[in-house]
Amino acid sequence: MKTVGTLGERGVIRVIDGIVKSEATVGIGDDCAAIDLGDKYLLVTTDMMVTKTHIPKGMGPYDVGWALVAVNLSDIAAMGGKPLGVVTAIGITKGHPIEFLEQMVDGMNDCAIRFGTSIVGGDTKEHEDLILCGTAVGEVSKTGILLRKGARPGDLIAVTGALGKAGSGFYSLKRGLGLKDAEDRLKRPWPRVKEGMVLSASGIVTSCMDISDGLSSSIFELSRNSGMTHEIDYVKIPKAPEVEMAFHDLERQKDLVLNFGDDFELLLTIKREHEQDMPALAEKMGCPLTVIGKVTSGEENILVDNGKREKLENLGYEHFRARKY
Repeated sequence: MKTVGTLGERGVIRVIDGIVKSEATVGIGDDCAAIDLGDKYLLVTTDMMVTKTHIPKGMGPYDVGWALVAVNLSDIAAMGGKPLGVVTAIGITKGHPIEFLEQMVDGMNDCAIRFGTSIVGGDTKEHEDLILCGTAVGEVSKTGILLRKGARPGDLIAVTGALGKAGSGFYSLKRGLGLKDAEDRLKRPWPRVKEGMVLSASGIVTSCMDISDGLSSSIFELSRNSGMTHEIDYVKIPKAPEVEMAFHDLERQKDLVLNFGDDFELLLTIKREHEQDMPALAEKMGCPLTVIGKVTSGEENILVDNGKREKLENLGYEHFRARKY
C-alpha cells in the first residue's frame, strides 16, 4: 500500500494537483497562486509551522512568530511580488503562558512591518501542541511575475546572498558552537522581498524560486518546471563564512551548502546577454547576486566541483521522507 511517506511531500502535492481543479492563472506547483485581477495578479501563499519539524531547540516565541511571517513573505518575494497583508492561524494549548503568546505575536508583527506589510487577521484554536499557519497575499504586475518555469538553454543561474548560514546556525545550536549570527538567521529568516521586486522590474529574469529546502532540491524544481537541465559550479556558490566554522570536513560543508536549506535566498535564471546588468541590479537590491552555473538541455542536472563533473543528487529537505540532521 502506498502511503504519504512513500510519496514524499512533492509526490503528495502532485496527487493533490491531480484532483483539484482551479481557474487561477498560476495554481499548485509554484511559490504562490496567481489570480488575475485585470491589470495585475493577486498572489496568495500559505505555510505551516509545527513544533516537531520547524521549531529547533533555542528558538524562542518571538523567533517563532517572526519565522511564520517570514517564510510566507519569502514566497511572495520569489514571484517578484509586493506584500499586501498576512493572516495567521494559531493552534495553541491552554497551558501556554500568555507571555509566550504575546512575544510570538510581537515577532509576527515586527516581521510584517519590517517588510512593508501588516498582520490583517487570523484565527485561534485550542490544540494539543503549538501549530501555526500563515497566509500572505501580494500583488505583482503581469509583465513582472516571476515563475519557476521559463528558463532556456544558455541562461545563467544565480543566487542572492550566501548559502549555508542557516544550516550552520542549526549545528551551532545543536553543538554549542556559539555562531550567533548564523543561529539568528536560522531562527529569524530574512525574506528577499525588496530583492524580488527589483528582479521583477528588471525584465531579465527567466525563472525564480526561493531556497527553502536546499539548493539541490530547488535546482530540481526549476528543472522540472522548465523542462531544462541545470549545471552548477560548486566553487562559484557564495558560502556563508560560518560554514567552515560549523564543519572542518569538506564533504560536510558541501552537504550543508547544497542540501540543508532554510536560507530563503532567491535562486533564479537570467538571460545570458544581460550578465553585464547584474552588478547594477545587486547594487539596487543592496545584496550580492552571484552566477553559479548555466541552464542546459542535457539529460541530468550536473554539479561541477573543481573541474570534476558529477550528477547532482536531489538531497534537499522533503517532508515525510526527510533525512535526519
